Amino acid sequence: MPQGPSFWFDTRIYLAVTATFLLIISYYNPYAAALGAILLYALYLYGRERYATRKKAVNNYMETIGRCVDKAAADAFNNLPLGIVIINYQGIIEWRNELFSEWIPDSSELGQPLTKIWPVLPIEKMIDKDGQTRIEAGNRHYDIVYRAIDKARIVLYISDVTGQESDRAASCRIQTVLAYIQIDNYDDALTGLSESQRTAILGEVNRMLADWITELDGYLKKYSEDTYIAVLNRCALDRLMTGDKFDILDRIRSIQAGNKIPVTLSLGAATGESSVAELGQRAQAGLDLALSRGGDQAAVNISGKVQFFGGKAKAVEKNTRVKARIVAQAIRELIDQADSIVVMGHTGEDFDSLGAALGVAKMVRHMGKQVHIVVSQPGVAVDKLSELLLDYEEYRDVFISPMQAALLVNAKTLVFVVDTHRPELAAAPDVLARAERTVVIDHHRRAETIIANTLLVYLEPSASSASELVTELLGYFDDKLELNRLEASALYAGIVVDTKNFAVQTGVRTFEAASYLRRAGADPTLVRHLFRVDFQTMKNRAAIIENTEMPHEGVVIAVCPADVKNAQIAAAQTADMLLNIEGVRVSFVLFKTEDGIGVSARSHGDINVQVIMEQLGGGGHQSVAGVKVKNASIDEVKAKIVEIVDSYIKESVTHESNSAARSEKTR
Repeated sequence: MPQGPSFWFDTRIYLAVTATFLLIISYYNPYAAALGAILLYALYLYGRERYATRKKAVNNYMETIGRCVDKAAADAFNNLPLGIVIINYQGIIEWRNELFSEWIPDSSELGQPLTKIWPVLPIEKMIDKDGQTRIEAGNRHYDIVYRAIDKARIVLYISDVTGQESDRAASCRIQTVLAYIQIDNYDDALTGLSESQRTAILGEVNRMLADWITELDGYLKKYSEDTYIAVLNRCALDRLMTGDKFDILDRIRSIQAGNKIPVTLSLGAATGESSVAELGQRAQAGLDLALSRGGDQAAVNISGKVQFFGGKAKAVEKNTRVKARIVAQAIRELIDQADSIVVMGHTGEDFDSLGAALGVAKMVRHMGKQVHIVVSQPGVAVDKLSELLLDYEEYRDVFISPMQAALLVNAKTLVFVVDTHRPELAAAPDVLARAERTVVIDHHRRAETIIANTLLVYLEPSASSASELVTELLGYFDDKLELNRLEASALYAGIVVDTKNFAVQTGVRTFEAASYLRRAGADPTLVRHLFRVDFQTMKNRAAIIENTEMPHEGVVIAVCPADVKNAQIAAAQTADMLLNIEGVRVSFVLFKTEDGIGVSARSHGDINVQVIMEQLGGGGHQSVAGVKVKNASIDEVKAKIVEIVDSYIKESVTHESNSAARSEKTR
């Protein structure tokens, strides 16, 4: 390779050193020095000529390389399988290579906006940033790497990945889906029936499930009296989730026995796992989750994310109290082993939460141990009960703050959580996180999140309230246990508030619990005193009702004014009141919180407000639910609720029509 300028520079240094030595030699031998000078000069001329020749060769070499690079760059811009586009911040195409023009003929004219060709392109996210995104345009898929080339332009490097996406989608469609299916009210649905009736009903269930699986090109195997296992592919699951919405739940529910109790199914399905063992565990966990939420629904786990479908039927009340007796004895043993006991409900305590907490506190005190109830903050319910507790020496200091509770918790502290099972809704989440021994007593349908590492979970969605569950436990805890007037009245108030004066979510066991409490001394007059409100509260309710709209027939949405004190309580009470309006099936009341918007949702039971609130990140019960949406405005939350309710109603109408059509076909 030709030497560059640095070579000639080094050579001149050597010549200069040689000239210096010649000067020294001239002092001793002038003739030899003269001869050397002549030779040195000749060498200098020769070197300069060689330098000029090589410099010219270097320049020619660099020009050749430059032309090759330019040609390669031009070839890459135009012939590599990569579309290249330069746009400005307004999305206007300023340059594109030939390949992109072939992909998108409409882009042949410069100066038009790229968003006109690709409306889904997120140009606003690309400004002054480098990154990558994937879009779908028409029936093609593109990977786009974007780079900011100056303060006004973006270059997009675009790859057509339609083939890869098609292969991925094809692979996804044939993914294995494992599902566990269970008749969740097997005993209740067949109680009191003759053998022929039982056989007929089970035969109809088997036929419907077999037909359903055949429609989906799947495989079904019955492996116990009430349980089945099914294997499908992902394509069939997508159809169930987006189209049919697991309408097999509606089909099975249409089967009624002689005892008028409809048969209901629960289903847990899973896909997207790396092993069959993990797939089975996820499917079983989904079935357990569906059952704990009250049954009549499907829980689908896709790569760790759970979605719920169904849940329209009310949770079936269990006739047996065996579980309550077993749980009561287990709680007795846990209390006996604990050094200290702390009880808490949910944040923003209501009378059900406080009544259940007092009931648990009674169990602890009956065993001669100290107990404290953690309250998240002062409120109307807490203040009213606190006034009454002053008349009972043993309860004067029972209420403590989360900060005080944190000082009491140690390795042997037993923490009871009542009226919620979600850690983020507990009155003292920090205390809960530190506790190593926890018991949960709740009546809400199970959410995706649940308190971890519990010793005992008593979750009964069929119960009207946590106070009802605790009342039953008290009956089995100890025959010598006797409630005083305040304890019985607090539990009675909890049942009254969650059943809306025994109007919703009530069963035989609800009234039996109320009877037990009345015999124990519950005072309806005292309960009415707890529910009395002041004049300002009534004005607040009227102000909320004044801000009420009806976006759909039977659906009302109200907004709580910003200046209303105790907005959460006022919103919940007003949501209950709105259900008394003729024709109203479901009500939503929105109120502002410190970091977002809260919603209280109520229904008569035919619309599942728990399912609606879960889509906003909340939860609750079929007829009573709520949510707190962070970093949102009233208008945004209201618009989202209207959208979800509209979808829910359309889906319900569609399923009712489909069920009716199927009934006609099977006659």
